[in-house]
Amino acid sequence: MRLGVILVALAILLNPVVVGQTQETRKGVMVVDFEDTSGAWSSTREVVTTRVISKLREDASLRVLPREQVQEALRLARVETSGFLDWEAAQKVARGLGADFVVMGRVTAFDQQYSGGCLPIVGCAYTITATVSLQGKVLAVATGTFVLEPKSEVKKQQGSISVWVGPWWSTISVSNFDSQLIGRATLEAVEDFVNKVRASLR
Repeated sequence: MRLGVILVALAILLNPVVVGQTQETRKGVMVVDFEDTSGAWSSTREVVTTRVISKLREDASLRVLPREQVQEALRLARVETSGFLDWEAAQKVARGLGADFVVMGRVTAFDQQYSGGCLPIVGCAYTITATVSLQGKVLAVATGTFVLEPKSEVKKQQGSISVWVGPWWSTISVSNFDSQLIGRATLEAVEDFVNKVRASLR
């Protein structure tokens, strides 16, 4: 009986240590905002970056730093806050934040095109094509080397009977983004991108 009590007490005392060790063994990841080189929409940088961070956080073996914390550290270091950073600058900031890896990238295509038109009697029919392309780099902080340069491109199409074919960005906001064709293409591109990145974060 006494032995059982002692074992339970030891388990309770040691449990926080085990939990702490588990947390410490998780790889720290710093995600730099993706630079939007397409210039198609003002919120591209935000929606892509936040979804990359969210997807990476699904991996329990990773400790992904908050976007706001990374942005503030980059501003204090007086370096770029998006895109492909100089490896030495990225390494210095990452070390200060306790990160093991830096994920950075660019959005090289972010567009939604319409094709088709109107015919007498038949009416109007359009095909909408959304294209999202991502390029990235993964920096191992300990060695200061780029261990991966992942790329991802997704094209999605859907038909439409709408006669309105104006600028797509005028009908899309951050709040309704994921339900739109361009949003679904972005989610697929991010998932493919993150799946490639995960293999290098070991």
